Amino acid sequence: MREPFAIDTKVMIQRPTPAAFRPLVTSATVPMLPLVRDQTRRWNAGWCTYSDGFDENPDIEVFCGGENEKTSRAAACWRQGNLLHFGFEQSPAEMNEAGQRLLLNCIAYVSRFTEERPIAVTPSVFAGPVAYPRAYLDRRLGEAGDASDAAWLLSERAMQRLKGKSREEVKNWYAENRPFLHPGPGMNLEIDEDAHALGSPVDRIEFFEKTIAALRAGDERAQRAARLLARYAPVGVDKKEDALAWEKWFEENRPYLFFSDQGDYRWYVDPLAKRRGVPTKELRGLARASRP
Repeated sequence: MREPFAIDTKVMIQRPTPAAFRPLVTSATVPMLPLVRDQTRRWNAGWCTYSDGFDENPDIEVFCGGENEKTSRAAACWRQGNLLHFGFEQSPAEMNEAGQRLLLNCIAYVSRFTEERPIAVTPSVFAGPVAYPRAYLDRRLGEAGDASDAAWLLSERAMQRLKGKSREEVKNWYAENRPFLHPGPGMNLEIDEDAHALGSPVDRIEFFEKTIAALRAGDERAQRAARLLARYAPVGVDKKEDALAWEKWFEENRPYLFFSDQGDYRWYVDPLAKRRGVPTKELRGLARASRP
């Protein structure tokens, strides 16, 4: 965010590496750009966001991070659609020139997205239990193979499947079953037995290919496929009458589909990409801004 107001990034200072940045960051200090006038004062913390999984959502764009107690990859300034998240707590009067210009540049940038709107829905944690993104398990099971640190994320049935497994076995189990994990009745993640039975990963485009093919079978496979489409297809299009109707819909929308597990574990149609006739994978960042 260096336009329209230039920001001098040569005035970096070295800050002690936050504990939350390890083990990804191994150096004793990290370079930071000061955003406040009084650098000796202990300021109140702002608000940053875990950015795991953001790359899957075309309407999300991260600008920068900051010193925080989550992770070195946490997002301090980012947008979803035409909404701006500016996570630094200090008021403009408390900021130095770099901080003020960063705020102004972020506002100027997001103002260019007049056609954009947030797409994926994340249920509010204040409304009741919500499912966590699989990124939380990526760190615990996929990287560390530590099942003991996943009990609050997985259902009891899923935890039973990991009982007695070594770290390497846990990693292998997770790699094999990650595409089939979904929120169970208590919002803890577990294997979707319908998806597993059909070999239909809920987060890949082949999900629609396999479920539509199963619909044609007219047996138990068709019943599983119907449940899966009702569970994961975009809201409003999950009540097609037959395989032919689903196949037609899929062909029309395939380039514009994306899956999000940022709370609701569901497929979405990217409306801006569809309106412009550009595949959603190719319409990211500044390309989504309104045309002159």
